[in-house]
Amino acid sequence: MASGPNLHDIYYAALLARDPTYAGRIFVGVATTGIFCRLTCPARKPKSENCRFMEGTGACLEAGFRPCKRCRPLEAVDQPDPGLTKLVELIDRDPSRRWSERDLVAMGLDPSTVRRGFKRCFGMTFLQMARLRRLRRGSEILAQGGRVIDAQLEAGFDSGSGFRASFTRVLGHSPASLKTP
Repeated sequence: MASGPNLHDIYYAALLARDPTYAGRIFVGVATTGIFCRLTCPARKPKSENCRFMEGTGACLEAGFRPCKRCRPLEAVDQPDPGLTKLVELIDRDPSRRWSERDLVAMGLDPSTVRRGFKRCFGMTFLQMARLRRLRRGSEILAQGGRVIDAQLEAGFDSGSGFRASFTRVLGHSPASLKTP
């Protein structure tokens, strides 16, 4: 019995063809670079075995991939909302900052509107994106051989138990298991 192509093959063909069919829904994470792109990205195409296809930018960020600077997958496909783009830039400027809804209100923004906009464009809320950026910074420290306490503090977590719980919930394993000897 012959089987047809699997999803990986279908998405890889779309990547090679720069097919807009999956625009805004499927993204490719490249294992060798740690970057994720739209399938329509003009950058040089990676080998199939280095590609990991994911639904939504949230899945890409959770997997530890950084957004491509050419195709800018965190920007909306049609027209990026300048307010959302500004908030992403603020997270990028200070990834260890602990954001709250009060911060959004202080900037004159409605937290529920920001939440909906981020969910629509990025598949996660603003606060979830900020938390993931903080956790990514902590995981980078651990991957470089840093101590768990250093990773926790660098990621902006005051509580060790909060850092370990968030890290385990998002990444599926404890911070100590990521630490290299």
